Amino acid sequence: MDTPAVEKIMSTDLVTIGPDATAADAATLMLDTGVSSVLVVDSGRLTGLITATDFVSLVHENDPEDETTVDAFMTHEVVTIGPDDTVEELAEPTAHGYTHLPVTSEDGRLIGMVSTTDLTVFLSKAR
Repeated sequence: MDTPAVEKIMSTDLVTIGPDATAADAATLMLDTGVSSVLVVDSGRLTGLITATDFVSLVHENDPEDETTVDAFMTHEVVTIGPDDTVEELAEPTAHGYTHLPVTSEDGRLIGMVSTTDLTVFLSKAR
């Protein structure tokens, strides 16, 4: 199977939040939009990623009503991919348990997101 570039399957309707937003703001945003991850962006640049798993840890370790900022619990070392990477190249990060891979340009600008759902849809259509 000839695999397309990531930009052919990535989502571009992104849900983002600033690093100074509170955890409650991020939770509300995720619930309102029905997503399981939010990209943390500062001045157009990806600075982190928050997933539902991050919230489980936050609630376990803290009072969920506190004023903890997103920056305090987001994933800082975000694994990203480029728009020209192929779907085949997604195998390594997804094999390590990553379910959301932000797509960034060479200069670090956020341009999309590929989730395991996007990958599943692509593979089901390719068959």
